[in-house]
Amino acid sequence: PGWSRISNFPGSHRQAIGISTPLIVDDRFVAVINVVIDLARLSQFLSTLAVGKSGTAVVLDRNGNVMASPDPGAIERQQNGETPTLRSLSQGDSLLRTVGEYLGRGSMELAALSETRQVEFASPEDGREYFLTFAPLSFDDWVVATVVPASDFLATIERNAKLLLAALGLLTLVIACLAILAANRLIGAPLLRIVGQLKHIESFELDAITRMSSPLRELDNLSAALTQMSRGLASFQKYIPTALVRTLVARGVEARPGGRQQVLTVLFTDIVGFTGLSERLGDAIVPVLSDYLELASAAISTRNGTIDKFIGDAVMAFWGAPTPNDRHAVDACAAALEFRRRLSRHSTDSAVPLRMRVGINTGPMLVGNIGSSERLSYTVIGDAVNVASRLEAVNKRYGTEILIGEDTRAAAGDVILVRRLDWVAVYGRTQGLAVYELLGMADHGALRQPEWVTAYEAGLDAYARRDWSGAAELFESAIAIRGDDLPSQIFVERCRKYLASPPPEDWTAVSILAEK
Repeated sequence: PGWSRISNFPGSHRQAIGISTPLIVDDRFVAVINVVIDLARLSQFLSTLAVGKSGTAVVLDRNGNVMASPDPGAIERQQNGETPTLRSLSQGDSLLRTVGEYLGRGSMELAALSETRQVEFASPEDGREYFLTFAPLSFDDWVVATVVPASDFLATIERNAKLLLAALGLLTLVIACLAILAANRLIGAPLLRIVGQLKHIESFELDAITRMSSPLRELDNLSAALTQMSRGLASFQKYIPTALVRTLVARGVEARPGGRQQVLTVLFTDIVGFTGLSERLGDAIVPVLSDYLELASAAISTRNGTIDKFIGDAVMAFWGAPTPNDRHAVDACAAALEFRRRLSRHSTDSAVPLRMRVGINTGPMLVGNIGSSERLSYTVIGDAVNVASRLEAVNKRYGTEILIGEDTRAAAGDVILVRRLDWVAVYGRTQGLAVYELLGMADHGALRQPEWVTAYEAGLDAYARRDWSGAAELFESAIAIRGDDLPSQIFVERCRKYLASPPPEDWTAVSILAEK
């Protein structure tokens, strides 16, 4: 095999590099495979590599011309057939400017570089310390330069340089295999199956990857590598929302920061008394927490939800994105009820019974890829999200399990059974909102409100009219019908308090919560 420079990319004016190698089948020379790599594509590949936390890498020739760089300006110029220089790119990239500053001092001549050289350099512009590495390549006297701020030294420059070389080799291997597919129909069928397996890997359908045997050593080794890769990804996918990644890839959502406002429904849930439980169980809390999160994940996924994140014992999920869903409020409520049923059945047979609290809210929120250019999270943010989190905590005050906001109540309509619990100004908000306790799903959309709910809500109306004695009677009636009901007891105590000491004339029936 041999590498060569190509001044004009076939069919365009771009510059490229190529590798040529003979194809031998059954000890017979069949053809010559030539793989051409556009330098702009090489630059785009560099943009996917992380060098430390905020470092970068650039490929230079001995005259200081840039052969490959993740800088968008370099990619644009290469696509236009131009060869960018380090000086021209330094204007918009502080890291490349640091490389240029060091070379401009004359401390090192690229033309005389014969072995890897690592230096520590203090930029005269910002005074920051940088680690620079210059590693010569065997091809065309190219040099790989990496620059990493000293604060990012957790990932060593030498390791990243080796990673770059290995990645270039892997890229060449993949492109060579694709070239063989197009050039030699004798091996077309096996290569098509390999392409199919690569698509399975792209969509994280790793169970579909199988080992293929081939008389060609190259194809056999490639199949083995894919199988090994799938095993590694099978472990890696436990750390990412696989279903979400599949959906984002299928919908063509690019992995870059951005988002848009949408009306969605968000859910927060956690374990009642988790702090004391974890202190009591110690390390034994891990399997208990795993079972809990497994039940939550199953209930949310069954109802078309998107799991945002796990935060200790808390679960955050939302409905309506990335896949549109007009019934996002209904599905969120159904998921919460399904989770409660699953957790109740599990607790019956478990040595550590668990109870959960859930807060659900609907409203406009920003949804999309939130984060930095190096690490993103597909999530939702906004006031409606904060309210859902606060509603989950309000359960503790009233002894309830599932609370929903008034917008969720309106969006779900008569499909759900609820109790209007109270008017609450959650922590961090001055305006009150109606809070509802989710009781169940209505039968075929027909409301069957229990008598105790009717009495309770009538008590709320009397309470808002300052009819303390009438409200107390109605709340006591709800207790008599249902039995133990903490919200009714709370309002009975409030009514007795106001009978003894009436509130001022500007009093409203809004309960203001002073803590999360």
